[in-house]
Amino acid sequence: MKIFFPLLLAVACISMPCNAADSHSADSLGRGISVRTNLLWGAASEPNLGVEVPVGEHVSVGVAGGLKSWPRWMPWDWDNKENTTHWRNFAVVPEVRYYLDQIYDGWFAGADFIYTHYNVGDVRFPFGLYPEAANFRLQGSYWAGGVFAGYAWWPWEHWRLEADAGLFVGLAAYDRFDCPHCGSKLAEERKVGVVPQVGLNLAYNPVGRTEAERRRAQAQYVLSGTDTITVLTPPVAFTVYLKEIKSPETAGDRLSHGEPWVIPIQNYRPLDYLTRPGKDSILCVKFPLDSWELKRDWAANAEVLDRLQAAVEQIRDEARTSELLVSIVGLASIEGPQERNDTLSIRRARAVADYLSSRTGLGRRQFETLGKGEAWDWFKDQLNAIRGGGEGLSAEQADYLLDIVSQEPDPDVRERRIKANAGLYALVKERLLADQRSSGYIRVYYNAAEDPVTQAYNTQVLPLLKAGRYHDAVRVFQANKELEARAQSDPEATNAYGIALYFTALDKKDEAQEQKAMELVRQAARQGSEAAGRNLEGMAVYGPARKEYDAWLELMKEK
Repeated sequence: MKIFFPLLLAVACISMPCNAADSHSADSLGRGISVRTNLLWGAASEPNLGVEVPVGEHVSVGVAGGLKSWPRWMPWDWDNKENTTHWRNFAVVPEVRYYLDQIYDGWFAGADFIYTHYNVGDVRFPFGLYPEAANFRLQGSYWAGGVFAGYAWWPWEHWRLEADAGLFVGLAAYDRFDCPHCGSKLAEERKVGVVPQVGLNLAYNPVGRTEAERRRAQAQYVLSGTDTITVLTPPVAFTVYLKEIKSPETAGDRLSHGEPWVIPIQNYRPLDYLTRPGKDSILCVKFPLDSWELKRDWAANAEVLDRLQAAVEQIRDEARTSELLVSIVGLASIEGPQERNDTLSIRRARAVADYLSSRTGLGRRQFETLGKGEAWDWFKDQLNAIRGGGEGLSAEQADYLLDIVSQEPDPDVRERRIKANAGLYALVKERLLADQRSSGYIRVYYNAAEDPVTQAYNTQVLPLLKAGRYHDAVRVFQANKELEARAQSDPEATNAYGIALYFTALDKKDEAQEQKAMELVRQAARQGSEAAGRNLEGMAVYGPARKEYDAWLELMKEK
């Protein structure tokens, strides 16, 4: 439905720029105020002014208003008696905007609200729009909400242009009179309509674009795999690079580098398929036929048991060890009844656990003993490994045995079918089955608590530095002698200690401590700390600038 009041007034979109209110910058809100005027509204002889401020990194709010107090179209034509045009109004437009990239620049979208009171008559709009405004006088108010989108760009350092367009939807409540300037009231009307809104705005920002971008860049955190903080002191910014430190290696860590069967407990996995033990992942203790008696002088048992005991004792005696689990899986060869072999396999696993417990003092809860019965998985892997020949068997013989294993579900029937070929069975027993009589899978799992010194650095020192509490960070270092010692050996801790001392020295104007702090950061850089190397570059610029700034502040105090 039509809304009978001046189109240029209704469609004027009050638009203003604003700057990023970066949460990391203390002065970003202070520089965010922007003032603007809508040139299209001004072309319609309507003085207008708006103010906008940032409320977030991408969001701004503002309000604008316009007032046309003279009745004629242009102010210089207000006393022309022959000109019967009558147009007075005022308007208020609050709005909120969201900038896609950063406030002041590029594309934006928003929502606004307009209230206007108008008195219009004998106004002829282009294209024949609103004919009643040409033949009657309309006096009333209009309330509407709208949405819009636009683009902002900077032709000059402090000045910006904005173009936007959108729609208003609202309610007009007005009285209709029978002549442009006088006459009796003919009707009271209320109508709802959708009206386009357009704007071309000239905006002024007290802080120029170049300066605004410089301040915004200073306020950003730099994230490149390294923790950082940004220190803002005019006229430069200093990005400080920090890193967490890692706990020193434990006995378990050192052993795991050379002994694949020593494994961090977070990598624990249950054994579902019992393949042939490999030298890279397990230890294997051998047993005589149909026996669970553990003999050191059987096969290579003495060497294996001594390696196992030595590793367990080193992990046990490590002060930071919080968990130690020895996992032992017992096996029996495929010879004999299945029920007998199930019992045999669990007793073999327990025999190894009892042996190790008696020599290391580990409790029952630190052992996991499993009996997996007959080693058919192992046997299949042995056959697959020799299908090309070897171990005295041919590929045809290996295929024959694999067919029996895969087709017959009952283990005891399987064994009888293999034994039916006496010659082949004798070869299998001699070449393959002796290895299966074992506690075939022995692994040592460990876990270590975090080093208290590392924990103090990562959970106390780093948060203090990121909060700019350098004096407190120095006190934490100096109150913990082990932490202070780590600051001499770990390059990342050395870097952090140097940074804490550096800013403390600048605050105290202590030249000697400042030099000590910079030497610590240099030491960390020499020891390989990339973060320290970057900090040295920042110090070379920030230190002199900070001193000049402090001197200027003192001069201002004297004045």
